[in-house]
Amino acid sequence: MESKERDLICYNLLNDVFLDNAYASLQLNHYLAEVKDEKDRAYISNLFYGVLEKNVQLDYIIHRLVSKKPKTSIEVLIKIGLYHMRYMSTPSYAAINETVQLTKRVGKGGVSGFVNAVLRKSDSVALPKEGEVSEVEYLSATYSVPCWMTQKLIEQHGYDFAKEFLAYEPSKKTHIRYNSRVTNKEDFEKKLQEFDYSESELGYYVTHNLLKSLEKSSFTTQSLASMIAVHCYLPSGLESPTVLDLCGAPGGKSIYLEELCPSAKVYCCDVHPHRVELIRKYVKRMKSNVKPTLSDAANIFPEWFNMCDIVICDVPCSGLGVYKNKPDILFNKKQTDIDKIKKIQIGILENAKNYVKVGGVLCYSTCTIFKEENEDNICAFLESNKNFELDKIETPLVSDNNGIVKLFPNTNDGCDGFFVARLRRVR
Repeated sequence: MESKERDLICYNLLNDVFLDNAYASLQLNHYLAEVKDEKDRAYISNLFYGVLEKNVQLDYIIHRLVSKKPKTSIEVLIKIGLYHMRYMSTPSYAAINETVQLTKRVGKGGVSGFVNAVLRKSDSVALPKEGEVSEVEYLSATYSVPCWMTQKLIEQHGYDFAKEFLAYEPSKKTHIRYNSRVTNKEDFEKKLQEFDYSESELGYYVTHNLLKSLEKSSFTTQSLASMIAVHCYLPSGLESPTVLDLCGAPGGKSIYLEELCPSAKVYCCDVHPHRVELIRKYVKRMKSNVKPTLSDAANIFPEWFNMCDIVICDVPCSGLGVYKNKPDILFNKKQTDIDKIKKIQIGILENAKNYVKVGGVLCYSTCTIFKEENEDNICAFLESNKNFELDKIETPLVSDNNGIVKLFPNTNDGCDGFFVARLRRVR
């Protein structure tokens, strides 16, 4: 496949994300299904995700080259050209020529001169150095995240921590764990020996090629943060607990919990039938006994009142703890969106409390790092529910705590940003 064909696919992909709010990973998989050559697939993936990851930074550059913001479809063309020039070692003349040709090919020939001029001037724009602009703007332009996010990070965690968090580069490898229902650590690692892999605290970082060589039921992809969260959910000494995972699709945490505690009766819920079907398929592949359940966490279900030893609320959130693996999370995300989703989180937590039996635990988690969705929600809940209190989490996987665990990639072995609170019902 010629480079112009691959760039056209990337252009269409990026328009799907920017204009139609398509999910990046799903859309990429859809397009790659028609691409057979591995080099072509790698090129398309790298360019597509590269533009997404550098989107805010590319906006910074474009803003300094034009007096008026171009239409999104034109911006996408310029960003493809800029990414070629700055991050793919494509000679400037070649990147400009190919982008101009792409502009004509997608029916935008009328602006090809404009695209040409912007790209030719782009070498004159340098990213700001530390101290030249505000801390907020410096972090935003350097690490390609919105200014509102860098400002909030600095306010809540301090400048130095914010810089470390944003600068951290996660492994390009995929994190997996073996399925103890069908194999053991020793046998599984024998199969890994001929491949490039490294161990984490609970699993392995592996290449894409290795995934294709393993028996599908012998492993699953699961982030290290997700696995640590499950250990935090599970108090020691429970026998045959009843577990309700209210926002459980696609089912990874429920399945892992049942694997750690085979005597548990685990119900994994989602509001959408097609997502319950995803849970069902996951359960079957992993040879698990988790029970897929159609249920809306936003509604009350009296039949569950006072029935559960563990209730898990892995609630919908802004997802800003995992944005480096899912860069499209940042698109169209505004600070006001956090206020909206916070109401949903609080509603789920208030419903979930009814299902916890006396002595049981209510577990709340998010994959974000902002206090509004984390500590603030827990403090508000405890203030209005005096029959719950924070329950210390004892596992060597996390530091000493009072029932709240916060994970960050720059301090926790490359973990996603994650938050877990465990609350025990005391009466």
